[in-house]
Amino acid sequence: MEHKTTPAHAPLSDSAKRLRNLFFAALGVLVLLNVFIHPHDPHFGLDKLPGFWALFGVVGAVILAKGAKGLAHTILGKNEDFYERGAKGSGYQGSGEEKQANHS
Repeated sequence: MEHKTTPAHAPLSDSAKRLRNLFFAALGVLVLLNVFIHPHDPHFGLDKLPGFWALFGVVGAVILAKGAKGLAHTILGKNEDFYERGAKGSGYQGSGEEKQANHS
């Protein structure tokens, strides 16, 4: 029996893939240029390493995105039966249509 998994994200269009690859190429060129063009006055010890700020930015963006997704999932996510469980103990009687459907 084959188990098919669905991707976690929507597939990218061809133009989106080209744009993504263009951005990665530009980032690579900038990091490569940083090997030959050194900062004049690095403020930190790691600041003088080529590509430090590029890596710092990527790691920071990933941490922010994962943190925001996890926080939103924790705060905003509800169980599938959340509203049914809340309605049972709240004295909610439902609309007239629901009552008729239940008695039929």
